[in-house]
Amino acid sequence: MTAVHSGRAAVAIGLTLLLAGCAPSTVTAERAVTAPAAGLKEALTIERRAAESDAALAQLIAADLPGCSAAVAVRGELVWAEARGLADLASATPLTTGTRFDIASISKQFTATAVLLLQRDGLLSLDDPVSRHLAGLPRWADDVTLGALMHHTARLPDYWIELDREGIGFADAADQGTTLAAIAREPDREPGEGYFYSNSHYVLLAAVVETVSGLPLPEFLQARVFGPLALDMTLAPTLLAPDIATSYEVDLAVQQGAWSAYGHTGIITTPSELALWGDEYRDGEIVADDHATGAVSDGDGSLYGAGIILNGDGTLSHSGRWGGYLSTFRVSSDRETVMALACNGRGADRGGLTEALWSIWAPEPAPAG
Repeated sequence: MTAVHSGRAAVAIGLTLLLAGCAPSTVTAERAVTAPAAGLKEALTIERRAAESDAALAQLIAADLPGCSAAVAVRGELVWAEARGLADLASATPLTTGTRFDIASISKQFTATAVLLLQRDGLLSLDDPVSRHLAGLPRWADDVTLGALMHHTARLPDYWIELDREGIGFADAADQGTTLAAIAREPDREPGEGYFYSNSHYVLLAAVVETVSGLPLPEFLQARVFGPLALDMTLAPTLLAPDIATSYEVDLAVQQGAWSAYGHTGIITTPSELALWGDEYRDGEIVADDHATGAVSDGDGSLYGAGIILNGDGTLSHSGRWGGYLSTFRVSSDRETVMALACNGRGADRGGLTEALWSIWAPEPAPAG
């Protein structure tokens, strides 16, 4: 990845080109940040919002600590992207918009999308019991459906509880097979009914995708999602590379996890790529209306759909945390604006930055009458 222009400067370039009546040139390796070609007024609005976003990032995120990278896309065009803080403390390497992160539980919407693609292919149904596709599970697999896994109503204990019983900590190796075996040792579901968020549900969905498609989930997503959309994403939990931010705890200790299970987490990418992906919820063929089918109440006034939360105000969202990685994903109620951010330290003010940026970029309500 090359170093990027600041969000404000990049939008200014797009504005200059718009005023000149010509299209912005393509940037190498990085996603181009451009002003939509809707006209001067919109370009000026984006320039103002970009400047406000730069200021919010500078105010909320320290330059000499683990930080955050954020991006906004409007109607499928990246209009702002910027980063602040350090990707690695030991080398004092700064974060850039090309720095990659594990986006944690935001990965769930991609696993859910894979399941829905297979349902559209006629190869499975959300009404199928888990036992139809996965063998060697307890009796609950005859009663739990794929839809219950997707919407977190299967009420299976989170796998980390069983790993903890075995003395397997976050820094100890535990791959997909080890994690599935831990889930299979859970004899009972949690008591009660309805929504119960558990990473185990999506590890099982990943295994179903692999059984039904005959492909490892990383390959399936590359073939059916990342590749067709030209997204620079990869499913590779625990991946280390020079352009991947180091994960830090609140006390700034490196928190390098060794759990490599996937389905619930593990997608490595940038906020810019994630913001572009979000346009699928507006005008996509890979994400269709079935992402909301069967969504269930999460008990907080929202519905949980296909790895995505359908909020009461019409927006879509999901957040994630994995080790020191923090992430947020939001789509506006009109589906035209997408915001994504990722941080590499538990001490970073993800919440404050999320709300500050959303207040800047969320579409203004249409005037009454």
